[in-house]
Amino acid sequence: MHENLIRIPKRFLDDHLERDLPTPKIIRETASHYFIDPRDPAIGELANDANHYADGLDEAPPGVVRSARATLRAIRPAMH
Repeated sequence: MHENLIRIPKRFLDDHLERDLPTPKIIRETASHYFIDPRDPAIGELANDANHYADGLDEAPPGVVRSARATLRAIRPAMH
């Protein structure tokens, strides 16, 4: 069984996936969240992408920006 999974919002990960970027494997999901393994090699790419959108300077919809920020808050503790 997977332990210590990271819970991230679906909105940003779905956007990330649609752009064909390296994406962590989804272990499980709920109605509004995905759970990913913090050891997945693609987590760095997801964090870099989220960081790009989180600053709000991109023309992304506000919901994607908020989801990117929430994704970063979830990922950062696992990356240290």
